[in-house]
Amino acid sequence: MEEFNSLTEIEKRRYKLQMLLPGIGGTGQVKLKNARVLVVGIGGLGSQVLQYLAAMGVGTIGFLDYDVIEEPNLSHQVFYGMEDIGKLKAVVTRKRLSGMNPLIQFNMLNVELNAENTGAIIPGYDIIVDATNKKQAHFLINDACLKHGKVMVFGCVCRQEGRISVFNYKGGPSYRCAWPGKIEHEDPKQKESTGMPSILPGVTGSYLANEVFKIITENPDILSGRIMIIDIFKYQNRFVEVVRNDANFTEKSVN
Repeated sequence: MEEFNSLTEIEKRRYKLQMLLPGIGGTGQVKLKNARVLVVGIGGLGSQVLQYLAAMGVGTIGFLDYDVIEEPNLSHQVFYGMEDIGKLKAVVTRKRLSGMNPLIQFNMLNVELNAENTGAIIPGYDIIVDATNKKQAHFLINDACLKHGKVMVFGCVCRQEGRISVFNYKGGPSYRCAWPGKIEHEDPKQKESTGMPSILPGVTGSYLANEVFKIITENPDILSGRIMIIDIFKYQNRFVEVVRNDANFTEKSVN
C-alpha cells in the first residue's frame, strides 16, 4: 500500500491495467518508475523498445544514437516519417517520446558509444538495451556492462529471424559466452545484402522491451542462459542454450 501511495493519481490512472497483473500492482509500478534504462541504437529495434518503455512507465530512459534519418530507414523504422528525413534520430526521438509520456525523464545522447565514453555513460543506468545490430558494438556494450555490473538485454535481426537474450544477469553468461570471437571488421552494408522484412524489428523490439519489464519487476523467467530465435515467416520460436564461461569474467577480459 505504501508503494501504491508513492504513485501520483495520474500514474495510477495511466498504468491501471498494467498494475492489475498478478505480481505487478503498485509495487511493480514503483519499481518501473524508479528504474533507469539506456537503449543504445534507435533504429528499428531501439525505437520499438523505447515506445514500450515509455508506455510502461520506466522512470528514466536514455537513448543513444548519432545517425540521421534516411529514406531507406522508413521501411523498417516506423517510428519516423518522411518529414524526419535528414534529422538526427536522437532529436526526433526525444520530441516524439515526450509527447507520448511527459511523466518520464528522457536523456538524449547524440553521440557514438566507444571505449572512451562508456565509463561516463553506462554506470548511470540499471539495464542497457543493445539494439545496435552491430557485432563490434555488442562486444563493447557487453564488456562495459560487465565492468560496471549492469544487465545487458540483447537483440538483433537478420533475414526473417530475430534473436533475443539477456546477458550478465545474476551470474549468468555474457555475450562473449555465446559469441567468443571478436571480429575486427564487419560490412556496414550486410543488412542490405541479406534483406529483412519490415515487421521483424517491431516484433523483436517488443520482446526486448518485455525482457526489460520482466527484469525490473523481478519476473523469475528471464532469458538468461538462453537465446530465443523467432522466425516470423514460419511462426516458430526455438531456444539455444548459452553456458557461462568463467574466463569471460576475469578483469583482463573486460578491460
